Amino acid sequence: MRVLAAVGLAFLCTLSNAQAPPPCTVSEDSIFDEARICGKMRDGSLSKDDLTVAGFTISESSLEDVARQFPAVQKFRLGKGEEASVGLCVKEKGGSAVVFASGSSGGWKVLDSIYLAPAVTFEKQGAKCVEGSLPGGASTKSGIRLGMEKNRVLARLRIARTAKPTFEVDYSTSPEKAPWVSEKSRPTDGEGWVAMSGAYGGFRNGGLRWIVVYGGVSG
Repeated sequence: MRVLAAVGLAFLCTLSNAQAPPPCTVSEDSIFDEARICGKMRDGSLSKDDLTVAGFTISESSLEDVARQFPAVQKFRLGKGEEASVGLCVKEKGGSAVVFASGSSGGWKVLDSIYLAPAVTFEKQGAKCVEGSLPGGASTKSGIRLGMEKNRVLARLRIARTAKPTFEVDYSTSPEKAPWVSEKSRPTDGEGWVAMSGAYGGFRNGGLRWIVVYGGVSG
């Protein structure tokens, strides 16, 4: 498989055994673990604003861009393997934090996922969070933020109401139809490329506790 801008999206994996699929859920206590897309992928895409936090956009901004704005930030691997995604964590005084991540083994390629959660959630799982002021706060440009009412989050992501404490939505379309695919991430060689985007997360006491948004192009 050729992969552009999403080489580290471990959660975008194909199920090889439909009778015994691996677990599909990721909890707040395992937020950096691989999440697998087990449900049917929908046609469409998240918006560019859904994939933008503090001015940094998936497929367009890089970890280097984040590091320039927050010089004290430290790289860390989200997993134990040498090929694990690389992240940068910035936390606000109120306790919310954002992890910007790239699957590039080099660690400085375009962002393919952004995590929002309490800083303690990230730090107890190995994140090296530094304090900083995030433009717009720990929120997507479209307005999804920690503590946001459950029904508003689901409506924004176009998910039917559910009693479950977690959610997951996955979209696919052509790169030409995905508003978040930048020129640096747009395929130039051949057909068959797919732009995948989505979100998964969880609620507590009726409000958003944590969320991960992602986007990548593969073929």
